[in-house]
Amino acid sequence: MHMCTRIFNNLNDKFPVTARNMDWYWPVNTYFYAFPRGTVNRGLSAESAAELHIAPQQVLQWTSEYASLTTVMGSNKKGYAAVDGLNEAGLAVNGLYDSHVSYGPTNGKGHFLSANRWVQFVLDRFANVQQAIQYFATRNITIVSELLPDTSNTQSHLHLALSDTEGNSGVIEVRNGRFELYESRHDTVVTNQPDYETQRMLTAYWQYIWGQRPNAPVEHPVYSAPGGNSATQRFERASYYFTFAQPAQKRREAVYQAKSLVAACSVPVHFNPYHAEKASYTIWTNLADHNKKIYSLSSTVSMNTLSLRFSPELTACRRLLLQKEKSTKSACPIKAGDVTDHLVTCDNPFS
Repeated sequence: MHMCTRIFNNLNDKFPVTARNMDWYWPVNTYFYAFPRGTVNRGLSAESAAELHIAPQQVLQWTSEYASLTTVMGSNKKGYAAVDGLNEAGLAVNGLYDSHVSYGPTNGKGHFLSANRWVQFVLDRFANVQQAIQYFATRNITIVSELLPDTSNTQSHLHLALSDTEGNSGVIEVRNGRFELYESRHDTVVTNQPDYETQRMLTAYWQYIWGQRPNAPVEHPVYSAPGGNSATQRFERASYYFTFAQPAQKRREAVYQAKSLVAACSVPVHFNPYHAEKASYTIWTNLADHNKKIYSLSSTVSMNTLSLRFSPELTACRRLLLQKEKSTKSACPIKAGDVTDHLVTCDNPFS
């Protein structure tokens, strides 16, 4: 079972912050990457395109319009996947596993983009949620699944959650090769399942139970939420805490409010009620401060928080290794705090 939770704290328009739990079977090779604007990227590696019989001219190519700070998993041997990030315009993109995805055939027309590079494409090209939603509503692009670059033998079946400085939120799913698009500042909570239309229906149901619908008053509201770890229960629990949270009055309050909200949906290490061969748990939490442009990762393994900021000296791809796969120790030489100056120049994994 794959699990992730994203909460967009837009309770105070002045201090939008996105918090996201990354849940997986074990710690994975994890990097902070900093990508400058002007980077030329490809939607698939030449090797992957050849294996999928996709002509080179059908592989999506683009030049980044915005610098970005990205959490990337993978290795030189297995390739790389962008799973989460924040760009310099203040757009945050979270890639969450979606077991119901159906990307469509790889022998059609238009251009092709690997799901492992989808997050980075959106960070590179768009300043806000509305731009991204409008783009995918009008373009003939097919998302292509590849193996995620770890040892789990898992396909990159993703949907995206987007949030921006204006307090707007978006969700992009793919069903039968078509993009299902949602845009609303009220879409603050996203989990893996069910489909987002159903997640919206769950929101309407619980808002009624909690007495939060003025047109359908409840005489005796019930202030409770499920406590389990399924995607549906985490969605309901995140919505519950968010609904009754008061807007923070300071930026730092909004940051740790967002983190505390998503912490209520974390899955404990080695939690496995079904005695499955492998079960996912929260391996890290990302935070994106949209206006301050600070991006961070709090590791379950190290119990510390590392952060990045945008550097005016960023002219080439840079990275820092944070975690090695299945290791119980941090791989980062810096134990906590701002690590921007510790990133080293590297090749662009998506060129």
